[in-house]
Parts: sequence; C-alpha cells; structure tokens
Amino acid sequence: MYLQTENKQTGKAVIIHSWRKANQIRDWFVRRFELDPNDQLKIPITRDDLDALTSDIEQVLTSHALALELLPTASGFFFGSTDYDGYYFEVLRDTRHFLQKEFTYNSDSENLYYTEWW
Repeated sequence: MYLQTENKQTGKAVIIHSWRKANQIRDWFVRRFELDPNDQLKIPITRDDLDALTSDIEQVLTSHALALELLPTASGFFFGSTDYDGYYFEVLRDTRHFLQKEFTYNSDSENLYYTEWW
C-alpha cells in the first residue's frame, strides 16, 4: 500500500510513503471513495483527503473507543491482523507522523494517488 506522486509532465511515479498490512488505512480509503474492497486500488486523492485521514487518526489515538467507527479493521487475503493491538495503533502513529511532519506534495506539478500492489 502506497502514497505515490506522479509528475504531470513526465508521468514519473515516486512512492512517498508505504504501509504493510495496514488494513484499517486501506479500509478508510475504500469507505471514503465507496470502492469495491476486492479490487486492487489506484485512486487519485487530494491533500483534503489526507487531512481527513489525519483527523480520523487523531480522534482514534485520543479515544481508542472510536476505532470501530472511524478506522475499523478489515479482513482479507494478505490484510494482516484485525486486532486492535499495539501494531494497529503503531500504524496510526506512524501515519500521523508522516502526514504531519514529512509529507510534501506540489499539486501544481504532481498528481497524488493511493495505490497498492498484491
């Protein structure tokens, strides 16, 4: 699972962030864009989408009881654990850190995608 930029002029794609077995993040995109959860995804997203994801992550990290509502786990082949355990919350903390501290993107020259390969 990846966040990827693609240069609008050259089409060159660059992976800027990746997840492994973060089914709660994948399911968030599936639900937000009303996609078929059985499809391999490549969807255009915006900074607003990532801000909404960050907001949901913040709420779940503040109140773990919101996990089932905002960032539920999803089962599936290669999707990893569906437990709300240390790994689940570690993925959320790592994602929040990336989106708040490291994420850069120039919408004038790049397209942004959530994509995956399995």
